[in-house]
Amino acid sequence: MTAAPCLGRLERWMARSGARLERVRYLRPNAGGETAAFRLTPAGEARGRVVAVHGAGNDALYPQVALFKALLGRGFEVFAFDVDGHGAESTTVFSLPAVLDAVPAAVAEAERGRADLPLHLVGHSFGGSLALHALASGTIPHASSAVVLSSPSAVTLDSGIALAEARGFLRLATLAQREHYGLWGLVPAFGPVKRRAYPFRRSGPAGGAFGYVGAVNALLREVDLDHAARSIDIPVLLVYGTRDRLVPPAQGERLAARLPRAELMRVEGGSHWSTALDPQAIDRAAGWIEAHCGVAA
Repeated sequence: MTAAPCLGRLERWMARSGARLERVRYLRPNAGGETAAFRLTPAGEARGRVVAVHGAGNDALYPQVALFKALLGRGFEVFAFDVDGHGAESTTVFSLPAVLDAVPAAVAEAERGRADLPLHLVGHSFGGSLALHALASGTIPHASSAVVLSSPSAVTLDSGIALAEARGFLRLATLAQREHYGLWGLVPAFGPVKRRAYPFRRSGPAGGAFGYVGAVNALLREVDLDHAARSIDIPVLLVYGTRDRLVPPAQGERLAARLPRAELMRVEGGSHWSTALDPQAIDRAAGWIEAHCGVAA
């Protein structure tokens, strides 16, 4: 099974642009297995390094390929990894508290044997919550900036919300992103849908098609972003969709009020699944990282 449905398209694009894709594997003993990751290197000399953390039920590449291309075009190296319990080529298992050190472990692997570069974090959905937790805990003291997209302090998901999210996903701006994934590849995984491509391996009982939501909420209670955010003293861009029912935009507003150096971008009409694919959000996120490249941590 391939690491991601969109991998072939990305490899062809990188070959044309002169960029380089390297597969990386590293052990995660706390998570009971091995993590698959990708190092994406720009055609020229890298000016900064971005470690990307994906959301629950996705993998190292989906849905961040367009953002990765934008970052490569601006001269940034990208390190994207499967969070514990995710990825068709990884063998780890999602569990607390092991997953709480997944981001610091990825940063260490991204920097191992490499030139020192300004470090930035990008997190989508619960991946953003993990990234913010790592920053608040002081385990990554040298980060220069961060971007988090649709990151929750709590999640509610049922069939009604999933249906509403599916309608919000069918936006022209979102469908235009199929060049990176193909039409079926663009469709997100949710509940039991597309779980062969995007598995979610967790310790304990599965809890049904939406059982991963309980696992994510347990993580979010442990992370307690509303409290932890006050100790994050680097520039953070928050991006939230105005029609996100999974993670309502009020969560982003509350988080922005607690982060000492935050800016909040609202994507009009964006749902939880479509916000990360919005071209304006992608451009703003890449521009934010470029503007803060080299800023002292």
